Amino acid sequence: MSKSLWFIISYLIGFLILLKIFPTIVGSLVIALFFTILIDVIASYLEKIKISRKITAPLAAVIFYGAIVYAFYSLIPITIEESTKAFEVLKGINFNSIPGKTGEIINTLLDTAGKYLNDLIIQLAGYLASNISNYITVALLLIVASGYMAIASKRLWLSIDKFFPNSEIKSTKKFLLKTYSDLRKFVSGQIITALFVGIITWFMALILGFPYAIFLGILAGITDFIPYLGVFITAFPLILLGFTNFELIGIIKALTILITANQIETWILAPRISGGKVNLNWFLILISMFIFGQTFGVVGVLITIPLLIIFKNIWGMYIIQYLKNI
Repeated sequence: MSKSLWFIISYLIGFLILLKIFPTIVGSLVIALFFTILIDVIASYLEKIKISRKITAPLAAVIFYGAIVYAFYSLIPITIEESTKAFEVLKGINFNSIPGKTGEIINTLLDTAGKYLNDLIIQLAGYLASNISNYITVALLLIVASGYMAIASKRLWLSIDKFFPNSEIKSTKKFLLKTYSDLRKFVSGQIITALFVGIITWFMALILGFPYAIFLGILAGITDFIPYLGVFITAFPLILLGFTNFELIGIIKALTILITANQIETWILAPRISGGKVNLNWFLILISMFIFGQTFGVVGVLITIPLLIIFKNIWGMYIIQYLKNI
């Protein structure tokens, strides 16, 4: 068995152990690495329109981080505001006209839910206020770490043989280049797909008369990077906005937007844009996402596809080759 393979497996196991022991720090570094690749890909797209590399890298960072800050800065207040409105709308409906005790039960449930919502909002505000410094620290760590990784990546590559002593360094570099290339392909496909999902969501929300259409489009595009779970983050404020502005027909409008964007992504965008880039089975991704998510939390969901890419390349470049030589 190749010495390079044992080094790779050892580093991978060490990484997973550290992620389990220090989830916040290691998770932030992992997300920072993903952001570094993503910003580099965006910068590469900007270079195609004849913009200097010195400008594209910071411009890509501003675009990406600006979109994240805007989406999640707006998400909480809009969701709280619309949740409050939704309960007011429900309380305005005359459930007492329903025969029997059903109407009385519904009104009691709404009163209880309203009190619970008020308590939840107060608790959430207190939690955010007490943990705001932690969020700022993590955000700064992400920005600084991604910037450092972008600068130090070339030096790290030049000294890669120090991390794999007395091993087949050529095959190691081939594996690392293949893995990084696959990650870039995945990120590249995701950027284009997320952009289209965001535009579709924004356009349909605008046409159907939803407020905060730009916010919904940006949120849909940003959360599209989270496999399978991103759509639920967008769905919550979208359905709330639909209900508070158009009542029950608004829920149908919101579901129409979600289903349309999801189906276009599933049957048109993903197969054409990402299908040939990283060949991974969707069922394997789904099962792996639940396993890594349960083991490592939110970061586990985010690293599912990169880990599957690594496992796939280990199998294809080392295991199969070893089995052939037996």
